Amino acid sequence: MVACRIVVAMVCLTVGLAAGVNAQKLTADQIIEKHLSAIGDQQSRSLVKNAVLVGDASVKFVTAKTAEAGGRIAIATEGRKSFIGMNFNSLDYPQESILFDGSDVRIGSVRANNRSVLGNFLQSNDKIVSESLFGGVLLQSWGPLFAGENKSRISLDGTKKIEGRETYAVSYSIKGAGGVKIKLYFDKESFRHVRTEYSAMFSAAIGRNPNESAGFSETRLRLTEDFTDFKAYSGVTLPMTHVVNYSASGQNGTIEIEWRFAYTEIGFNQQLAADTFGG
Repeated sequence: MVACRIVVAMVCLTVGLAAGVNAQKLTADQIIEKHLSAIGDQQSRSLVKNAVLVGDASVKFVTAKTAEAGGRIAIATEGRKSFIGMNFNSLDYPQESILFDGSDVRIGSVRANNRSVLGNFLQSNDKIVSESLFGGVLLQSWGPLFAGENKSRISLDGTKKIEGRETYAVSYSIKGAGGVKIKLYFDKESFRHVRTEYSAMFSAAIGRNPNESAGFSETRLRLTEDFTDFKAYSGVTLPMTHVVNYSASGQNGTIEIEWRFAYTEIGFNQQLAADTFGG
């Protein structure tokens, strides 16, 4: 019996080691393949010609402590085109719109021709919008679906634990995206996309003399999108909860803002208005 138990233990150990080796051998391309299957089979995905999602939204200016507002969000996507629109019950921040008409990215003004910090970041790094990275798998044109076509390069960047779960980290390099580093995180078990992280560092300003220059500091920016509460709809699995965090720290202090979206309605293959993506 002792010998038998030893043999069983050795077999289990061998299987475990083999599984570990196989997991380590996964390439970034294979992870993306498995991720696409986690969204839905190819037939189910191909049947979706356009998608519309509507839900509740809230924004919280964390560094302002009390600045918070509720509102609504709507997302429409068709082919490579996409639109994300938000409305909030706030005089200071009444709206946000992010649009790609297949050729150009247009970020709307919050008020009086001024964009929000999120809008400024996306306008300055518009490849994030044109490759449908912002918004993740909620967009039919989700970046990894077209990584080769977009001349984007993906590479495995190890693993990371997020909210207690192991994930694969995949670096996503965009041609012409400047100094923004982009990482996509996929749950190790389900291969669902659970986070996107954008980070950038901007050099300190140069003063009129060495003493003035010494008083300036570099700016560090981090934007994350987290996706949870996945549900299947017509054979396609999408996250119903979407949280965006923006933080920037530098010479002018720290800014931190959080957006939370809970999608309550989904519609595929809708009759979209002609001007949905800018007309």
